[in-house]
Amino acid sequence: MRAATLKRHIDLHAWVGILAGLALFVAFFAGALNMFHHELHHWQEPAHEAGAPDANMQALLDTVLANHPEAGNWMFLIPGDDPSAIWQEQVDGKPVWHTEHAADFNDAGENVAVAGSGLSEFVNELHYELALPKVGIHLMGIVSVLYGAALIGGLVIHWSRLRKEFFALKHQGNLRRYWKNLHNLVGVLSYPFHVIFAWTGAAMCCLALLTLVMSGLVFGPQFQSAFTDATEAWPAPQASGNAVAMAGVDRYLARAEQTLPELEVGWIELQQYGDENAVVDVGGSVHGNVGHYAHVVMRGDDAALLTTTGPGNRTLNDAFLTPVYSLHFGDYGGLLVRVLYFVLALLGCLLFFSGNILWCERRTDRQGPSRAAALMLRLTLGVTFGVVAGLAMSFLVSKPMLHSPWSAWTAPAEKIAFLITLLIALAAAFRAPPLATARLWPTLCAVLYMAAPLVQGAWEGFATWRETDILLVNGSLWAVAAGLLLVERLRVRRQRRAAPHPLWTGTVRSAAPAPAGADPDPA
Repeated sequence: MRAATLKRHIDLHAWVGILAGLALFVAFFAGALNMFHHELHHWQEPAHEAGAPDANMQALLDTVLANHPEAGNWMFLIPGDDPSAIWQEQVDGKPVWHTEHAADFNDAGENVAVAGSGLSEFVNELHYELALPKVGIHLMGIVSVLYGAALIGGLVIHWSRLRKEFFALKHQGNLRRYWKNLHNLVGVLSYPFHVIFAWTGAAMCCLALLTLVMSGLVFGPQFQSAFTDATEAWPAPQASGNAVAMAGVDRYLARAEQTLPELEVGWIELQQYGDENAVVDVGGSVHGNVGHYAHVVMRGDDAALLTTTGPGNRTLNDAFLTPVYSLHFGDYGGLLVRVLYFVLALLGCLLFFSGNILWCERRTDRQGPSRAAALMLRLTLGVTFGVVAGLAMSFLVSKPMLHSPWSAWTAPAEKIAFLITLLIALAAAFRAPPLATARLWPTLCAVLYMAAPLVQGAWEGFATWRETDILLVNGSLWAVAAGLLLVERLRVRRQRRAAPHPLWTGTVRSAAPAPAGADPDPA
């Protein structure tokens, strides 16, 4: 490859990485914890609360409709020990979603629930939209595209040296050389995983933007409705205004089992429930397939089958989109695959963190003292440790607030704790020397993550650790703590063998830039 071509790919990899790195760090770290989203839902609830023994989805459906008749226009029923109903309401022309559980209602059908923890929802929001409503998901779509460009550049850079660099984690040389080799090693080992996430992330987050552009510039306004019809299990029905009796949840489940016996039901979608045009979609998973989502669609009044979508019986659109969701969420291979995704996501965080640091040091070495490099280094440290410590603080305040007289403020307190911690970390990163920040925060974050399960056990009893969901969440928190301690150990060991880069100590002096050909590889 020509030197000029290689240099262009190096610049592409470096600049795209620096632009998208911090957003990707937040998404990957929150995504690692979000691999146990279902378990976190259980972890965040008070330990003494359990679903009513006689709770069932039909009773929940009837109760929700009695309190909110408009909920039948579009509702999802989620089975479980404490079934939930998620339904949409139009407020000033804008859709607003509500979630209610069977345990939220007393025997008289009155909603007696008190607002509780929103930790799992907050972690999910951080992952897919950086907790930025409306614009966040589109921003992450753009970031995913940049992420894919950085991956292409990285592959071109390292392809000719792949075998040589596969085990290139050398202990010789300066500190930057070690972190550079570590960055390359992590990138090579997890490259297929990152390709999957760049592709699926862009596909999911950019889908709305793509349809908007296609309808506005190419196909016209009819494209949006045609696209929706082509990608949904069944077109959304229009209410006729004629009320009829519905078949009921039990008949819907029986029809689904009869049609697709291997289906594990994950939800029931109801549209225009109570109307003669009502449509019910019993959806879930057919295990043993990457694209495992399946749908059994039927009429709402008599449960007559309308269509079935599943492995081996899909349209071209569905065959393309279903693996996108499965590959992104990692829910196609059971617990082992989710644990693997968890570990790879944490390694991805290390990849983005080290990539930003290498860019800052390399820029300083090549161009001399740079305010941009110094600011980016401090911003990287502040955002990285602020997000990691902030989520730990959200976990730590969750249980004390949930069991206090102010339990209704638990969800806001979790977000406030995160935001305050993030701001403190940013302020500290810009005030203290970078080396002091790197010495303090990894250990502090590790202590916070080790403490979170202890706080949960202290408030709800350590016997709850025997529950699988609680154990998985606590185990993931301890795994994060172990990873932070490992990174800190590596930093200390390398610092004993080599002096830190002057950028870390604030001792960079004006000097002639390094020769243009020196160290051409930023990755």
